[in-house]
Amino acid sequence: MALMLSLVLSLLKLGSGQWQVLGPGKPVQALVGEDAVFSCFLSPETNAEAMEVRFFRGQISSVVSLYRKGKEQPSMQMPQYQARTKLVKDSIAEGHVSLRLENITVLDAGLYGCWIGSQSYHQEAVWELQVSALGSVPLISMVAYVDRGIQLLCRSSGWFPRPTAKWRGPHGQELSTDSRTHTDMHGLFDVEISLTVPENAGTVSCSVQHPHLSQEVESRVQIGDTFFQPVSWALAVKVLGILCSGLFFGIVGLKIFFSQFQEAWAGTLFTVPAGTRSEMLPPPSYLLFGNSCFLSPAPHRSEGDSGPRDGSPTALRF
Repeated sequence: MALMLSLVLSLLKLGSGQWQVLGPGKPVQALVGEDAVFSCFLSPETNAEAMEVRFFRGQISSVVSLYRKGKEQPSMQMPQYQARTKLVKDSIAEGHVSLRLENITVLDAGLYGCWIGSQSYHQEAVWELQVSALGSVPLISMVAYVDRGIQLLCRSSGWFPRPTAKWRGPHGQELSTDSRTHTDMHGLFDVEISLTVPENAGTVSCSVQHPHLSQEVESRVQIGDTFFQPVSWALAVKVLGILCSGLFFGIVGLKIFFSQFQEAWAGTLFTVPAGTRSEMLPPPSYLLFGNSCFLSPAPHRSEGDSGPRDGSPTALRF
């Protein structure tokens, strides 16, 4: 009964010259960086050249594009849509108009509508714009050796909305993982998941799936047994320790040697006989033979100096 009543009311409206506004029958899908097209038409076909056609975002006052008095009104657009829209009105005489929204971003996702009105009648249609972004192929890297295993990290960036990431074993079984996501400056999602694999784990894969689109990207890695041989690492650590110890004791020995040498040099005194003019003598020369050390005095003496002048070295035995 209610269905029949609704049909009768619709027929009465159509008979009185009224029409309906029809938009996309399902959500409009668009990828980041591409264009989206919104189609809007009157049923039955009605000339809309003298009507007002308004595409809006969320509410009718938020203008995306406005056609009024036979031409577009770009000054009425919201700033974020200026220079990004193109109204296609080739078939406006048949009541069919389309709006192309260029260079889609994640901020464009949401509800949109088309409002068409004459002086006596108006109607609108509403739909949803769903924005998507497919991220990069997962990159798998080795992080560290932990708990007798190897920690792997899988990264993928540039997704919208938030994707689902999983690790799978060699037989396709899902593995428990630790996942984290964050957004970049453009509102896109970056995801990373970690996994610790034991020895003989075989081939493991990291896959990231879009929540709305039936698309998935995957990367695989095979961990060989050579990565689980700690002997070479232990040997390298031991050799490095020996080298560092030898270098340390060598530096300490050299420091002690030079310290003793400086003390011996500072304790050597040369005396000028009384009654003569004293002066700073140049360093003596040393001749070492066996257990005897010969001190050769400087060849120059001042006038009036006394003492032997033959320059014979003085022998010290020890």
